[in-house]
Amino acid sequence: MLKCFDLTGEVAIVTGAAKGLGRVFAKALAKSGAHVYLLGHGEGGMKEVEKEIIELGVQCIWRYADITNQKDVEESVSDCIKHFGKVDILINNAAAPRINLPPEVTALKQWNQVIDTNVTGCFICSQAVGKEMIKRKKGKIVNLASISGFIINKGVHGGSYDVSKQAVVGLTRALAAEWAQYNINVNAIAPGYFLTDPNKKFFEKDAEFYKTALSMIPAQRIGEPEELSGAVVFLSSSASDYMHGSVLVIDGGYTIW
Repeated sequence: MLKCFDLTGEVAIVTGAAKGLGRVFAKALAKSGAHVYLLGHGEGGMKEVEKEIIELGVQCIWRYADITNQKDVEESVSDCIKHFGKVDILINNAAAPRINLPPEVTALKQWNQVIDTNVTGCFICSQAVGKEMIKRKKGKIVNLASISGFIINKGVHGGSYDVSKQAVVGLTRALAAEWAQYNINVNAIAPGYFLTDPNKKFFEKDAEFYKTALSMIPAQRIGEPEELSGAVVFLSSSASDYMHGSVLVIDGGYTIW
């Protein structure tokens, strides 16, 4: 392994770590040597991930947190520093899923839930960790955007989701511009369609949409979550030291068309 990908001794906070992509990201960082602090919901899932990561030979602890609650997040960051002495990496993975409803029938409460989680929650976590990174003049923040941050997906509704992911792209660039001077890299990953549990259920429920999505992917398949592991390690490591405000699109070619 190239030394620039080695995360030995680094400390990473991963939000939404109990399942799905958060679980994949946490394990990828651990396999590269990082100690991991898990934030999320679901005690059972968190304990499972914690066990899997400790078996990889690094340290791991978990904590319940609501990323839209500033006090919750700040206390979690303080707790991470109490246990590990620092925080080097933040993976802003936690997000609300797409609400597949036309905008004219989307309730304001539904709209706010997506925007509050995907945008405000990402900002709250970035701010809390960013303050600590500024003190040390070192840090990596990786936001989870989406191809929906650049396009409006064909065959589904959900304006709030698309707007939220476009805001995440904007937030990534805004924070990168502000914090590059402190040696903090803020970048994002923009996945296309991957076989996460929510997507599996969605594809099973709507076979026609699955066909539509597949027909628009030049690779002619849906991605496996583990195929994002390399990207999150890359953006968390010194290999990406000269990247600020970049968004890695990983979508099987969906956005080529």
